Amino acid sequence: MARWYALRHEQPPERRHPDRVIAVDRVDYYDQQAVERFWAVHQEGVGTGRLGVSGRKSGAGHGEARGGRPVSQERVEAVEIALGELRRAGGYERGLVARLTRAHGGGAWMWERAVTDARAKYAAELGADSEAQQSASQPDKPRADQ
Repeated sequence: MARWYALRHEQPPERRHPDRVIAVDRVDYYDQQAVERFWAVHQEGVGTGRLGVSGRKSGAGHGEARGGRPVSQERVEAVEIALGELRRAGGYERGLVARLTRAHGGGAWMWERAVTDARAKYAAELGADSEAQQSASQPDKPRADQ
């Protein structure tokens, strides 16, 4: 509820979460009928039949190309910067997140995610390189049926 309320202005008016009626001791209260209308419209628009229990596409994390929210251009650039640092250093070095945060600004959490994504890409690159080297260094073996 808090997330939908916080992001309500990003939605078209007909799909916007209703305004809170009152807040008591930092707890928000909403009109029940307005929330039920919102939920019905939300289910129609999102198509919750395709979604998992959490309301997200199952098997896909947030921000990944396979599902979830689209990845921002800023994050794509941050991952590329982090990947360049990993390539330059020959792998992960402690303190990389802090260095990137100081050098490029932004939140440490953003750089943590970018470095995590970059490390996965870097590991995949290394795996692809080692597979190519192995296949190039091994001569073709005769098959048993020859």
